[in-house]
Amino acid sequence: MNLRIYRIIHLVITGVITIPITLFLASGGLGENYTGHTFVYPGFLFIIGVWLIGSVLSFSRKSALLGLLISALPALYFIGNILFIFL
Repeated sequence: MNLRIYRIIHLVITGVITIPITLFLASGGLGENYTGHTFVYPGFLFIIGVWLIGSVLSFSRKSALLGLLISALPALYFIGNILFIFL
């Protein structure tokens, strides 16, 4: 019962961190070239795929812990990059 509640809370928190940041980066929110046009890079959508694989694996009894670890990786990546920039 406790793992089920933790799993849902974990997936909501990591999803709220991962999905908006990834969509912002993939849509070219930061990358502009010298002409002023945005540089769209859909390769960042791979990060959402990693989060989805982890979230699907977390609903299996055998691979629940591995799935939670995999779904936390994108959020940890973004938080680590933000801390690296500001510290």
